[in-house]
Amino acid sequence: MKYWIVFLIFIMDAQAEDSNLLATLLSENEVSYLKSIETLTVCNVAQAASDQASYDVVKLLLKHSGISLKRTEASSWSVSFQNLLNKNCDILPWATEVPQRLAIMNFTRPYARIKRVIVTKKSQSYIRDLSEVENEVFATLRGNTLLYQLKTKYPNIKMIDNNNASDVLSMVANGEVYGGFASLYSVANLFDEKSFYDLKIAGILPPDFDDVVSLATRKEDTLLIGILEKIIIAGDKQTLADFLSRGATTTMRPTVNYKEYWLLTLVVFLFVVALVWWNRKLTMLNKKLNNTRSKLEAKTRELELLSETDSLTQTYNRVKLDQVFNVELSRAERYGYPLSIIMIDIDYFKNVNDSHGHIVGDQVLTKFASLIQGDLRSNDILGRWGGEEFLIICPSTNLSKAEMVSEKLRQIIENSNFSPIETMTASFGVTEWVRKDTQETLISRADYAMYISKKHGRNKVSLSIAKMDVLKR
Repeated sequence: MKYWIVFLIFIMDAQAEDSNLLATLLSENEVSYLKSIETLTVCNVAQAASDQASYDVVKLLLKHSGISLKRTEASSWSVSFQNLLNKNCDILPWATEVPQRLAIMNFTRPYARIKRVIVTKKSQSYIRDLSEVENEVFATLRGNTLLYQLKTKYPNIKMIDNNNASDVLSMVANGEVYGGFASLYSVANLFDEKSFYDLKIAGILPPDFDDVVSLATRKEDTLLIGILEKIIIAGDKQTLADFLSRGATTTMRPTVNYKEYWLLTLVVFLFVVALVWWNRKLTMLNKKLNNTRSKLEAKTRELELLSETDSLTQTYNRVKLDQVFNVELSRAERYGYPLSIIMIDIDYFKNVNDSHGHIVGDQVLTKFASLIQGDLRSNDILGRWGGEEFLIICPSTNLSKAEMVSEKLRQIIENSNFSPIETMTASFGVTEWVRKDTQETLISRADYAMYISKKHGRNKVSLSIAKMDVLKR
């Protein structure tokens, strides 16, 4: 008899797995970048499932991108992290976004969220809260920033670093520590080993300490991180969930009563024989239903993606911008991060429509959005606010940096050819978040600053601070 323990992996919000859909998301610069590279190297983080599990995750995520991949030798996460910074590899999986890393790394949106658990010997009691064992010693993974934050809430906890999850469980099994902290993905892949039969999952860490994992690149690789972000948006979350769950099932084998075993076997055999005919009859119907369901799910994911994208410019629409705005305002309020926004209006756009028609006007809007998107930083979010107005949300960016971004974009637009119009310009309004700001107050200040740019001759960048003081540039 076997008792099965299956763990739950939450796959973060993703969209349709469709190479054609992905192609529509990429900018001209990103397409050119993909054509220019021959191979990208994956920082192969050693995992309990296999030495190339990390590489396989990246390969699965990028399978429709056409990108050729190779991997480093399997190493601990901390070694893989250094390999990325030393340019020995290009893509680091299993990366958790924390403030300390944002200055040197870029992160995609998370592709999975995995629970972290407390492992002890079977003789220990279930742990409802770490305060019950605050004075004990625990094994953990070296370089895990989130787990170190446990000491803020439980200052008496002592932690011993290890290179991998197997070493963490070994310390628990050998009695060197009271327990260990590890992700459920690693634990479930290791529990079948004989040396760990005496261990159990004695508790679950709070959701704040879940293993929320993304793909990461070096800070300067802005085009690459943008491509990876769009690949994850266009990915198939069910296929990724199936891959991460493969082999992550643990078995425990108690002493068997063979008389009961054979009796149960006979009952099961007779039951299976009775069901064979019925199962065969249902097989073809199930296949048809599954095919129909797969098509419906793909269409649903495609519609979800289209619902947040402006169909003309392929930037975010007003609905998605509102969602992103709320998220970034919450981050600024909670952590005190700087946040700026840039409002842009194409100068004399009505004249373009009146003189050349709406087809040319649409071409100007598309070219305008492509120019801005192609030169934005990876963390900046561009969307069409309405008509010829665009909005850029700049997380972790103060007013001075946002002004520099605006001025650079202004020059790019001024010096670009918008055939048959030849040249176009735009007016910019920039403002920075302050305490108690809302979306409405920020938009109002940015809109006012943009109005000042237009009032003083257009093709300018104007700044607005909290009291509506405006500085023209």
